[in-house]
Amino acid sequence: MHTIITTDWKTHSRQLSAIRTDVFVKEQQVPTEDEWDGLDETAIHFLVQDEHQSIGCARLLIDELNYQKHFHIGRVAILKPFRGAGIGQLLMKFVLSYCAKRAPYPVYLHAQIERRAFYERLGFIAQGDEFMDAGIPHITMYWQSQPIGN
Repeated sequence: MHTIITTDWKTHSRQLSAIRTDVFVKEQQVPTEDEWDGLDETAIHFLVQDEHQSIGCARLLIDELNYQKHFHIGRVAILKPFRGAGIGQLLMKFVLSYCAKRAPYPVYLHAQIERRAFYERLGFIAQGDEFMDAGIPHITMYWQSQPIGN
């Protein structure tokens, strides 16, 4: 049974940082200075728990782009042993539902190119050119506010 909670950095920084360190720093070789960008303290965080173990996370920021507020989803990570079971999709649907209930802001993310199809299945559309972030090719994707299925 998986539970997803909305939290903050102060409450769950140990669990959130452990997941992100495993997935991004160790597995994907993201430099620590790129991973820890100083935005966690003001972000909304989401934590996936399996029984009593934390196994996934995501972060939500509110950015202002072209004088309009946007929801910016990032740091989406599921620990390797738990991938392929639909947990990432559950997490993203939870985050998108959270956004839809809060404000009618556009929702975007910077997807790793190899994760693009995952986000497309959730209703995200790529915009612009590919770019490098932390040595990994990415693309900006915007969510087309469609009903969120279960």
